Amino acid sequence: MLSLLACNNKAKEAPKEQDNLDSYPDSLAIVPLVPGSNPETKLFVWKTSPDYTREYNRNFKPEILDADSLIKGINEMNEQVLLEKVKMSGDTIYTEIKNSQYLGNQMGSTGAEIYVADVVLNLTELPGIKYVNIQMQEGSHVQPGTWSKKNFEKYKPIQ
Repeated sequence: MLSLLACNNKAKEAPKEQDNLDSYPDSLAIVPLVPGSNPETKLFVWKTSPDYTREYNRNFKPEILDADSLIKGINEMNEQVLLEKVKMSGDTIYTEIKNSQYLGNQMGSTGAEIYVADVVLNLTELPGIKYVNIQMQEGSHVQPGTWSKKNFEKYKPIQ
């Protein structure tokens, strides 16, 4: 059984440039939203997959790039898990999942990893944000902690 382990040592991570959203071609496929969600809402930048890829949402509007919008989009993609913003401080956004039973114990290791990857890869697109702290009750597949893009480098962009 795999568990996602948090990377809490910020000092050892080398600085990394943010992905440049303008560098992805127009030929990327549109990332569908969760069935039943509003088709006009495209409030996420990346959607990860179990095959360790991430697809850029070419319908994402950079002018709505703010924490509240991205968290709303993440919550629309994962209706069983409610992510909430606690605060932003320095290079870190602090979030909380008050009821993490589904994420921690029912999504399986892969589902939990993909969820955390979606959260981290989207929220680190915010200007100045390098780390995402997620507070939650520890489950059999995930635990609270702090992650960065570096923790999810294996998710390669689909070009």
